[in-house]
Amino acid sequence: MKLVIQCFFLFLSLLVNSQNLAQKLGYAPDSKLLIIHADDIGVAQGVNSASFSAFQKGTINSGSVMVPCPWFLEVAQFAQRNPNYDLGLHLTLTAEWKNYKWDGISSSNEISSLLNEKGHFYPTTEEVKVNATYEDVKKELRAQVNYAKNFGFEPTHLDTHMGAVLVRKDFTKAYFEVGEEFLLPVLAPIAFEELIDLDGIDESKIVWVERIYQKSDDTPIDRENWDVFYTNAIKNIQPGLNVLLVHLGDDTPELQQMMIDHPGWGVKWRSLDSEILESSGFKELLKKENIQLVQWNQIKKVIYP
Repeated sequence: MKLVIQCFFLFLSLLVNSQNLAQKLGYAPDSKLLIIHADDIGVAQGVNSASFSAFQKGTINSGSVMVPCPWFLEVAQFAQRNPNYDLGLHLTLTAEWKNYKWDGISSSNEISSLLNEKGHFYPTTEEVKVNATYEDVKKELRAQVNYAKNFGFEPTHLDTHMGAVLVRKDFTKAYFEVGEEFLLPVLAPIAFEELIDLDGIDESKIVWVERIYQKSDDTPIDRENWDVFYTNAIKNIQPGLNVLLVHLGDDTPELQQMMIDHPGWGVKWRSLDSEILESSGFKELLKKENIQLVQWNQIKKVIYP
């Protein structure tokens, strides 16, 4: 009898592991899964207010927070008051705005390879790629997770600001290692699979994202182009896990000054993202295309039960 029971549980384990993510989440195997995800929460109050509003209106179902930025603590309070919202960490190794900078959570003498001569994070991922070390990257990623948890923020997942942890194989290794350490799923774009160092990583815990849809900065920033992009994105979603990355923000004097000379992902950009998500046409298109909205907290439960 004992042998029969052991075989039964082995069969169940094999069955679960053979299921794709959609099946594990309770959907048909060919379901088109989508996370509508807001980046950069915590970077500024205007971004926070727009993102909080989007959660409350149901126009996004996920977001991630930049821990080293000045408005992180407001997000930590929001998350504690609203534990049902899906909020992860937007692990941050760059500071791209012209007159608005930050450094790491770790002491500057502990992550010197991540900082420029002025003591700030580098503005570009290329500079991170050239200058940073694996040790400093992993130390800072761990510090950001621990800092968030010290303020009562329990993240649902990890992802990466500007893709900084994906520019070198040793950085991706640190990224996955930190995810495993804290039992958190990490955003893993399948397009970057060849750049990801999986040595020593439990591949059963990896959640591959089939495609990330994000507006690029090579077209005019106007409503017509936004409509075309988001309509095509939703219509082109294929079975598997997909992420629609949006960047929200209220048109405030704070954001206007912070994002000066940076139209890409700037104030107008963020206002247009908000307009599109709130439009009835966008919501109707999701239903028409039979898109299943899922969250990282659901994924976390099946990856780390």
